[in-house]
Amino acid sequence: MRRKGRILRMAAVAMTAVLMAASLAACGTQSGDSNKTYDNKYCKDGQPSAKLTSLRKSGVMYVGSSGDSYAYIDQDTKEFSGVDAIIIKEIAKRLGIEKVEMKLINFSELIVNANNNNIDIICDGMYAKADRAKQIYYGDIWYTQGGALVVPEGSSVDGQKTFDPSKTVVGYTEGTIWQARVEQWAKDGLIKEARATGDQSSSLTALQFGKIDAFLTDSTVIEDMQKRTPDAMKGLKLAPNYTDTDAEIGKIAPSVSFDNIDFMNEVNNVFQELKSEGFIDKAMKDSGLDPALHVVQPGDEHCTVNSR
Repeated sequence: MRRKGRILRMAAVAMTAVLMAASLAACGTQSGDSNKTYDNKYCKDGQPSAKLTSLRKSGVMYVGSSGDSYAYIDQDTKEFSGVDAIIIKEIAKRLGIEKVEMKLINFSELIVNANNNNIDIICDGMYAKADRAKQIYYGDIWYTQGGALVVPEGSSVDGQKTFDPSKTVVGYTEGTIWQARVEQWAKDGLIKEARATGDQSSSLTALQFGKIDAFLTDSTVIEDMQKRTPDAMKGLKLAPNYTDTDAEIGKIAPSVSFDNIDFMNEVNNVFQELKSEGFIDKAMKDSGLDPALHVVQPGDEHCTVNSR
């Protein structure tokens, strides 16, 4: 009888354990820290990707950025700031990732660092481009933007039609979409020289000191600087008659290595929820951007350039 009673008690304990596990699964599958449960509604079939499981366990997600206005460390608050930063931090929070940290990386080296697992995701105002999509996997389109041609306040240049081919030098940040545009101007004989002038801040400084005659960059960067760091734009203005080609109306999206496509799908699911809640428009306004200038057209919400 004692043996039989012991067997029955062991069976009861086992059944209790099964019921507890089922209960946990109903409200969120455990992953990473065994003392925590997570809401897996953003995950396929309620099962987190291997990447998300790893990030929950480590408690930190590393975001790659070149430190421009999309995602940067605010020197006053020391906080990870900018429109991309605001969005990815909220996505991480809803996915159950405790902390987001930025790694400062040259723009032209971001994709290499993602593929070497030095960072978990790129969030730096990167255009979703077909050539880049051969090396990296893009998520849903977060917003759109065009270019801004910055010139000194007293400049006679008011757009690309007023360049002086004999002397106009236009700067660009290496690795951006604007490099190809400025280099094409030089090939077409519209300007004297296309010159790599470093990051955004270095390029604007070069423009202020007369080392270049104009600088072509992202309109979002200039919008942000006009609000956040107006001294960086001191003595400078936007060329009022600069125009983009259709190819230069960029679609901005985060990206990951091809090993982490399942994780990007989870990020996409959270993003679409944030968008429906109005969170994205608020993030843009909080970053000094006008949502009306960066709207994603219906039918363009999902990235179409991914090549694998």
